[in-house]
Amino acid sequence: MTQADLAGDDFTKGFISLLETGRTRVSLRAADILARKLGISASELIAVGPTNAEYDLTLLRAEQMLSSGRAADAIEVLERISAEATGTLKARALRARGRALVETGRPRDGLVYLEEASQAFAVMGERELQIRTTYDRALAYAHLNEPGTTLTLALECDAAMRAGGVIDRTLELQLRSLLATAFARIGDFDSSDLQARQALQLAEDVVDRDALATLYSTISLTRQRENRLDDAVAYARKSLALYEELRRERSVGQTWHNLASMYVERGEFDHAAKALERADRIASAGKIAALEARVLTTRAELAVAQRRWAEADRYGRTGSEHPAASPYTRARGLLAQARALAAGRSPLPKIRALLDEANTALKEEPPRVRAEIHEAYAGILGARGQWQEAFTQAQTALRLLHPNPKVLPGKRNASSRT
Repeated sequence: MTQADLAGDDFTKGFISLLETGRTRVSLRAADILARKLGISASELIAVGPTNAEYDLTLLRAEQMLSSGRAADAIEVLERISAEATGTLKARALRARGRALVETGRPRDGLVYLEEASQAFAVMGERELQIRTTYDRALAYAHLNEPGTTLTLALECDAAMRAGGVIDRTLELQLRSLLATAFARIGDFDSSDLQARQALQLAEDVVDRDALATLYSTISLTRQRENRLDDAVAYARKSLALYEELRRERSVGQTWHNLASMYVERGEFDHAAKALERADRIASAGKIAALEARVLTTRAELAVAQRRWAEADRYGRTGSEHPAASPYTRARGLLAQARALAAGRSPLPKIRALLDEANTALKEEPPRVRAEIHEAYAGILGARGQWQEAFTQAQTALRLLHPNPKVLPGKRNASSRT
């Protein structure tokens, strides 16, 4: 029932809202009318128990825990409220519980509560809270490495905010950061840069250090994908400093891992090893399983870069088999294994099996990510003299990187010379 449904001709919607949130009292006559509409007795309706005002205070404490990085503590507090509270308070508790689960590395579980909260806000006409929950859902899908759904929900949130649903500079900054990440993830760097520039302009007016840290991290990852590694490292260090000030251990660990990946690409292997040690300690202390898996695969990539093939094989296998490894992380580990085995002249069928498995793991990833597997496949096959198949794999990589070329790979212009 909506508040208007419950009010009917007997009360105003505003009275029902005040009653739900504990800001007014109900007379016995009014309680009897409401109870009949709800299909219960008046005594059940006014039974002694925690009031919505008490739940409201508890919810505020849980939300403070969440904003200060104590998501695990908030979950315990929110469990009772989301089960026992009613109306808007219940929906707010469901939303907070979903956000807390996402923060603690359980985005799939968090989405269950976020979607329930979103539906409740829609029914109650709580437009602003519904928009904010749409952003939360987009963020959860980003944690799940599902850029398509992330982008759809983030753009839906953006459209709703532009229509006047919410005026909040901090939320807009967070949304621009998320959009920049999502566009970069699918390889649309022009759109990603546009969102990042808008976010940097907003950052001049917003003093939310958490949002600013997220923005710097987003720009860092975008610059890394554009191969602008000096800028990537600079922004990563800015985000790291803020996360350390805020004591966001999970984010600190992830940023150290991201820095390690950048150092590997820059050939700064000592820096990469030290960054991985920092990330590994945080992952172990905080029991952050997904980060543990990522650290293993990046150790494998570092070993490949240093031509330490046995170590690359070991870390690649352990990372790809880690129970918390995402499809992307698993593919990175498999690719490192394949490169290590190829360097050791292992049988080609064994290497093919690893590369095929990596390709399957990346089937939902953007084209430019899938292209790397085919490019590696082409290099390994070419080194073994399998020229025709190597050429086919290289063509596939080119099609993924350039889906609409003016001249199709493998064909020559009429004026080209052999």
